[in-house]
Amino acid sequence: MSPARRSAPTVLRLLGWLPVLLLLCPPAARGDCSHPPDVPNAQPTLGELTSFPKQTTVTYKCDEGFVKVPGKPDSVVCLENDKWSEVAEFCNRSCDVPPRLPFASLQNPYRNQNYFPAGSTVEYECRMGYRRDRSLSGTLTCLQNFTWSKPDEFCKKKACPTPGEIPNGHVKIQTDILFGAAISFSCNTGYTLVGSSFSYCSLEGENVKWTDPLPECKEIACPSPPAIANGIILEQHDTYIYRQSITYKCEKGFTLVGGNSIHCTVKDGQGEWSGPPPECKDSSQISKVTPAVQKPTTVDVTATEAPSTPQKTSAVNVTGTEAPSPPQKTSAVNVTATQNLAVPSTTTRFHTTSTSKGQ
Repeated sequence: MSPARRSAPTVLRLLGWLPVLLLLCPPAARGDCSHPPDVPNAQPTLGELTSFPKQTTVTYKCDEGFVKVPGKPDSVVCLENDKWSEVAEFCNRSCDVPPRLPFASLQNPYRNQNYFPAGSTVEYECRMGYRRDRSLSGTLTCLQNFTWSKPDEFCKKKACPTPGEIPNGHVKIQTDILFGAAISFSCNTGYTLVGSSFSYCSLEGENVKWTDPLPECKEIACPSPPAIANGIILEQHDTYIYRQSITYKCEKGFTLVGGNSIHCTVKDGQGEWSGPPPECKDSSQISKVTPAVQKPTTVDVTATEAPSTPQKTSAVNVTGTEAPSPPQKTSAVNVTATQNLAVPSTTTRFHTTSTSKGQ
């Protein structure tokens, strides 16, 4: 048997299975739309869709840098004739959302808008705490390169009233007195601040004002001065303020030990006395004074000069008559000492009479 005759039964058998195969084919393969059409500057959002039966809707999303034109449809529908509905180009170039300005906000018509083609403009209005400068433009324009024009500072800060001055204190303006500014307060030495040390130019309704009033600088007082035993305070007062001093005086019979006055000073914002008070002591309480060292003194002493060799004190002549002794020399000697010295000065004269010869 030829190969052609052997294949005939096989073909017949396959033809017998054809109705079964047609029944097994998925119905979506017939009467569906093809892939959604291309739209300029947009892409279809298909998700998990692989087939598009009748009445299927596909929505598009604009490419990066493009924005949907308000009022234009952005989707297609699979119709009865297995064709997609028509859609016009709806994505176009646009500026981004207008910039947020610290001194102004977009007016209502532009706050919810997101499509700004080249040449479109937006208008701003001043924020609270700012005033409009009519000499400058309050609009921005989307330029041909799809960037916004540079805004002018067409809204200026409102100014708070001049703060004034503080008696015995200072008002320090940090930068200015415009909306949002801060000022600080301080007092002169000897005074303490009563109230807030800062104030801010802040909103109150549609205007601006300082949050805190000027404080007060109050004099710092010292406590009552310390009393001392056997002494008094001269010209005593009820209160003592910075730099005010007091003077002490001892009663009769007592001696003041230490400085006779102290004064009111300030430390860490509090008044205190400059030091401890003096003391009043009687003579028995005062320590004995150490005797002073005596200064060297010069004492003049008159004495007889001692001879270098022994000399006789008498002379005998041949006639037996006593010769007068030679006069002795005297000298003055300077002696330096710390005590008085008693130096005896004695001159002895011997008179000898000889009656025998040869003696």
